Order: sequence, then C-alpha cells, then structure tokens
Amino acid sequence: MKKHTWWTPSTTDDPTASTGTLLSHKWVQAFVFELPPLKHGELQTTLRYKVQAMLPVNAEGFAFHTQLFHHAKRTLGAAFLASEAAKDQLPMPAKTLRVGVPLLLPQALPSKTLLFVSTPEGLTSHYYEESLLRTSFAPISLKDRELRNRIITKCPDAEIVALAPDEACPLPADLQEKEPSDAICSKIMDAFPLWEPAPPRRLPQAVGAALLAAGLALCVLTMWRSWSVRKERNDLWKTWLKKTETVMTAPKYQDQTVQLIKAQGAPIPELFTHLAKVWGNETRITNLDWVQGKLTLTAVSPSALTSLRRLTSDPWFRNIRVDDIRTQKDGTEMFIVEGALSID
Repeated sequence: MKKHTWWTPSTTDDPTASTGTLLSHKWVQAFVFELPPLKHGELQTTLRYKVQAMLPVNAEGFAFHTQLFHHAKRTLGAAFLASEAAKDQLPMPAKTLRVGVPLLLPQALPSKTLLFVSTPEGLTSHYYEESLLRTSFAPISLKDRELRNRIITKCPDAEIVALAPDEACPLPADLQEKEPSDAICSKIMDAFPLWEPAPPRRLPQAVGAALLAAGLALCVLTMWRSWSVRKERNDLWKTWLKKTETVMTAPKYQDQTVQLIKAQGAPIPELFTHLAKVWGNETRITNLDWVQGKLTLTAVSPSALTSLRRLTSDPWFRNIRVDDIRTQKDGTEMFIVEGALSID
C-alpha cells in the first residue's frame, strides 16, 4: 500500500510550506447527516443549518466545507470543520489534502466494521453500518488497552479493522494483525474524502453539449423537412383543385332530396347522410357548419387528398377551397375546407 503522511502546519508564515496529505482529527472534524430529498442548493443550506443547530460549535469560527453524496438510495451530507489553529494554515487551494476518516468503506469489508486508524494524536476509531460512517470516537493513547476494549464492547457485532497510513505512526502490536490486504487498504485510503472536492470532469460536460447541439440540429432539420413536405403537398392540392374547379359544371339534376334541402334551408342532416355515401367509413366528420350559404367542413381521413377528390367530384358541392391540412400523431390527416352547395 502506498504510504501517506499526516499534515503538519508550517512553522513559517508561508502556508505552502506545510507538509503531509492527510488531515487528522486534531485539525479537522467530520460529521455526516442524512438529508431530505431537496434540490442541490437547498441541500447545501440544509446541511449548514444542521451543523449550526446540532453541533456545540460556532461554525463561523471554522474553515467549513461540505460535500453531498448518495448511499443506499439516501442523500447524505458531510461537514468538515477545520479548527482555528489550522484554518489559516491550510494551503489555497487544498485540493490534495484528504480528511483522515472515510465516510464510506469499500463493499469488500463487512457490513458492520470498527475501523482503528493510527494518527499523530493517538488511535482513532470509527464505527460503520452498511459501509456508512455512524460514530467517530475521540483519539486515545496507543497503549490504552482498557479504553480500547470499552470501545470494542460498544460495537460487539463489528469486525475490527486497523490501518496505519503513515509509517511514522505504527499500530499497536496486537492490532497489526487486523490490517487487511494491501488492495483493501488502498481502497480504504481512496475512500478518505478530499478536503476540497475535485472539480467535475470536463469530458461529460463536453459530451453533453455536443449531444445537445446534435439534438437541436436534428430537430431543426426535421422541422424544415416537415415544412417543406407540407408546402409541396399543399401546392399540389391547390393546383389540382384549380384544375378541378375549371371543369366543374353546375349539377343538372334536381331530385327529391335536393328539393327537400332547398325547402328546409338547413341541409345539415341530409349532408351527413350524403357525405357518408361519398366517403364511406374512412373519413370522419368532426365539424360541419352551414351559415349564409357558406359551408365549412372539418374532417379526419387517412388521406386528405383522396377525400378531397371525392368531394370536389360530387355534384352537390362547388367552389371547394382547402383552408388547412394537418398530419396528426396517429398518421391521419385533419383538413378544413370551405365552399358552397350546388342546390340553386
């Protein structure tokens, strides 16, 4: 396992002269809180409120950092408070410094674990359930077996694991056999949180921006093609209708039905009956108005062009003009036409 050193503030006025990569309990305290499901900005505010309301410290007097993370479908927040003696000594930025207690243990360790870490202040102990930090105990002397046994008694079901990140602070002899393999030790060291979270990687942001640009371009292309197809189709319909209107002649028949329509002056029922014969079941009428000799008809059909051809070729109708045509989500076409009846 790669060894680390515990951070020691500089004895000069230059904070960058400080040495070490791990912040021990003497310089930084770590706390974990479960948070409600809120937005990111609200979570940060809630976490700071919890620290100020629940801890017997004045957070304003500390260098205060927070981190948000997720575990077992829960949102959790970690608060790191650097003591007054250290906050002015921390290098700026301090992105390489790690807090000397992991918030989450690797899954390779038992669900309940009691982790002993050898630090310059003594032996610290941290209790975990489901890999999540539950309790941290104050440092004790490396030689204090009695107090250590009391801590172990408080966690009877926990597996004991020991760690000595710094060769200058070795574990007591009886705990050295509790050190896991180098691979597990490295994973525990990687779980020590950074004092300042690393900035988000730019690659996901760049990929997201590229996908967004491609999506917008595809949307614009689709809309342009849809508009072009619709314009071309409408132009064809207008040309076809003009040709049809030029060859249309007034109907010469005056059967009993037409006479009835003229007598009633409101041909709506007869029109529905007649259009049902003209269009069959393929075309569905959604609205029909007859006002002052003007007919306005809204219908839905698998093919508006086919329905219009049948309508304009029928002697009941004249001066048919297409007002609007729209393709619906199910592929059918809704169209609105205006015109008149050939009953005069």
